[in-house]
Amino acid sequence: MKSVKKAPLVPKKYAGKWVAWNHEHTHIIASARTFAAARSAARTKGESDPLLDKVPSADVRFVGGAA
Repeated sequence: MKSVKKAPLVPKKYAGKWVAWNHEHTHIIASARTFAAARSAARTKGESDPLLDKVPSADVRFVGGAA
């Protein structure tokens, strides 16, 4: 059985921003208010193929379940 890799926790200081992860999805290498700015900052830091995520605002909560 293949083990499922858990996504790293994102520090609260990134709430509401776009974050750019390194290609292995282990470290945040840049953040910005817009997708384009986060991608550009990551590329400037040498990550040619960053993974980008939008971090929810600090006051947003996800609730869900599975049957």
